[in-house]
Amino acid sequence: MEQTTNRKVFEEVIQAARLWPIWLRIGLQDIRMRYRRSAVGVGWIFINLAIMIIAVGIVYGNLLGQELKEFLPFLTIGLISWGYITSSIVEGGNAFVISEGYIKQIGLPIYIYIFRFLVSITITMLISLPAYLVIAFIYSVQFGLGTLWALLGFVLLSIVSFLMIAIFSHLNARFRDASHIASVCLQVMFFITPIIWPPEVLRKRGIDWIIDFNPFYHLLEIVRRPLTMSEPATFINYIAVAIFIILLSMIAWMFTKRLSQRIAFLL
Repeated sequence: MEQTTNRKVFEEVIQAARLWPIWLRIGLQDIRMRYRRSAVGVGWIFINLAIMIIAVGIVYGNLLGQELKEFLPFLTIGLISWGYITSSIVEGGNAFVISEGYIKQIGLPIYIYIFRFLVSITITMLISLPAYLVIAFIYSVQFGLGTLWALLGFVLLSIVSFLMIAIFSHLNARFRDASHIASVCLQVMFFITPIIWPPEVLRKRGIDWIIDFNPFYHLLEIVRRPLTMSEPATFINYIAVAIFIILLSMIAWMFTKRLSQRIAFLL
């Protein structure tokens, strides 16, 4: 019985992936609808990030005594990556709730709606990414072969995004307060994760464990270090991310087995 259930879950995910024209089209449509009739359109994604970078960068750069040449690129890619993670949890957590009409009227694999939000959230991140290129150009960030490690970082980050959406979309369909609780927790994590402050600030004070046991720090590093220093993240960073992905995969699999067949009744 257990093997049959596992096989059904696996087949459902594969079937949904094969229907990529559907979820890709719906995901792109979500982006267009969000900025419909806006004079700037998706440019608002870039503008919002730019304002955040300027405001936070100047304040915290001076507050922490950081050189803006090093701090602003660090901050920019950190905010972009963090936005990708948080959107996967908060916005992706509503994947089934927002797709209620499709789910109740069309008999498609449930994971289509998870892929749908992965598309829209990933595109939003890619639109904001040029902000880093602008900052890197202004402050003459050196790129080299080591920068290519960022591609692996983004792949791993997208896998985490997919798993986060899968977990919280199922969880939020069952418990509607889940996304609100996650939002509160993410606000706390934002301030204890090296995003608006460099990790050396805590390392110098001898409280490394706050950073080292934070999976979000390692997720940021596998993207941030190649882009800011043109070198791969540390071996520990990649191992921590791999462990985190395995853990998320197990949780996503468990929620899918228990709730995917009941989603239409939970909405």
